[in-house]
Amino acid sequence: MARSNAKKAADSRNARANYVLGLLGGVAVSPPQASKEAMQYYARSAAEGNPDAQYQLAKLLVEGQTLSTNNRAALKWLKKAVEKDHAASQHLLGVMYLKGQGVTRDTHRALELFRQAAISGNADAEYDLGCALMDGVDGEVDCYQALRWFRLAGAQGHVKSQYRVGYALAHGAGCAIDLQQAATWLRKAAVNGDPKGQYEFGLLFIHPDYTKRNEEEAFRWIRLSALAGFAPAQYQLALFYQSGEGTLASYEEAFTWARRAAAQGEEKALLLLASLYRFGAGTQTNLLAAYAIAAFLSGSDNTAAAALMQTLEPQTSAAQRSQVQKMLSATKTPSELIQNIALLKN
Repeated sequence: MARSNAKKAADSRNARANYVLGLLGGVAVSPPQASKEAMQYYARSAAEGNPDAQYQLAKLLVEGQTLSTNNRAALKWLKKAVEKDHAASQHLLGVMYLKGQGVTRDTHRALELFRQAAISGNADAEYDLGCALMDGVDGEVDCYQALRWFRLAGAQGHVKSQYRVGYALAHGAGCAIDLQQAATWLRKAAVNGDPKGQYEFGLLFIHPDYTKRNEEEAFRWIRLSALAGFAPAQYQLALFYQSGEGTLASYEEAFTWARRAAAQGEEKALLLLASLYRFGAGTQTNLLAAYAIAAFLSGSDNTAAAALMQTLEPQTSAAQRSQVQKMLSATKTPSELIQNIALLKN
């Protein structure tokens, strides 16, 4: 019976693996439901003082849950495990303090817990500590130390850390710029499927100071990132298709990818899309659509969009501009804008 319960718990644990990695890395994904058997198994072991079980039980309680009773119970078990210097529990408790989940938000306490777990070699804690130091979460910005923690986590195969090391080396965050070393780290993240890593790795191949310039490689990696839904990569891919850099030129493909990036709120992509509508490149000419995009962006003090509006106003009638303003009044997001402008007729 014990073996059966252990197997069920293990199966449930495997089913949640990707979710947990996402949770601890700060990426929201849909959690699977914990089985009753797994909860009971961990609860018994946790009550016996097993820190691994206390951590697993706490993790089950907070996965996708907002109930305060679950958060309080999770905190109780995590604190017990933390008393035993359980690194994963230190990290998860730190995440809860950072988010204010079931407890008053306390960034200082979160960083203390991240540091304790990081010193024990917990890669997720090393990553989150690095992010906190890089972003100044607790009012403390230390890019040099952040990079140190990213390197340690990256050496353990932590993909997001590999990306952060590569990005830092490419842009000189906490270190001198070293494009060769940046390529080494970014390639690791890119090969492991990280969209940001794929995007930055692709950009290296068109960097003027990178010795291995290769437009086809740039296109290949940025396309992978774009396919994964990363908006900056989708915009860059549109530029590649527009200019024929690394691929055959295609205004139709440029329009398709600019539209996808624009729907996610990428401002440069919205401006590119407006230009494509204006000149009928890859789509039918639609001055109203171009005007609508410019009007939408002008509300965010975008000077390029304001200039485009002034250029297009003499080419549109007062009635048409009124139609656009009526549509925009009912448009709240870039995604809605992209859907609505397709209905505008010149």
